[in-house]
Parts: sequence; structure tokens; C-alpha cells
Amino acid sequence: MIRLAEPEDIPQLVDIWLRASRLAHAFIPEAFWLERADDMARRYLPAAETYVLEAAGRAVGFAALNGEHLEALFIDPDVQSFGHGTHLMAHAMSCRERITLCVYSRNVRAVSFYRRLGFQFVEERMDPLSGEQETLMLWSRQPQEP
Repeated sequence: MIRLAEPEDIPQLVDIWLRASRLAHAFIPEAFWLERADDMARRYLPAAETYVLEAAGRAVGFAALNGEHLEALFIDPDVQSFGHGTHLMAHAMSCRERITLCVYSRNVRAVSFYRRLGFQFVEERMDPLSGEQETLMLWSRQPQEP
């Protein structure tokens, strides 16, 4: 089941975000994620249109949209590779005509995942917070002109 997040979901979503971030971004020091957990809980998630995926009565992942931009897509590491991310993205894509996102370029698994869903490369740039290269990607329901 996919539903909109409630304020009481925030601690569990931040836990999923933190554990999944550590796993997917081992090239970034753990302190970077720990320093941002409070902002995620108090600023980013409450400000976003956040969809929670529940399985067996508990949150297993979430997608956070800010307008047409996907701010976050995270799945609990304990249940990754079961299609939960694809399910959440299908929901997000059904709610929008286009979606942009940024993904760390070194997170090859995530870049490949978004490409499989039809996202196209726009540009590579540096994330000012982490100093890591990130890839800006775009998906559109309408085909893009060359």
C-alpha cells in the first residue's frame, strides 16, 4: 500500500534514509549523513509530498517529491531488490508529467535503476554539500525533442 506520510512516520523514514544512505553511498563519510538526519526530519520530509510504501504493516520505503523534483527515494536495506523502489517510482510517475532528480554519479546501481525507468541524462555537476559528482536526470511522459 502506498499512502501519504503522516508526521508520526518521520522517525521511521529518517531511519530508513540513514541506513540506506550509508549502504548506497559508502564513498561518503558516515558523519555526513549523521549531520543531516535532523534536517531530514525537521525540514526536508515535512516540506515534501512524501509517499510511504507499506508492506506487512510497516513502512519499507518512501519517495519524496517537491513539485516536479524527486528529492528522495529510499527503501529499507532489509527489503531492497524486491521491486519496492520500482513500485514507488511507478506511483510517483503516475502523479506527474515529468520528474527531475539528482543521483550521485558513483551510485551506479541507482543511476542504472533510473535509466531502466526511462530517465535521461541531463548533466553532471558537483553537489556543493558533499563535494561529490551528481547526475541530473529527467523523465517526461511526453517524448523529448532531440
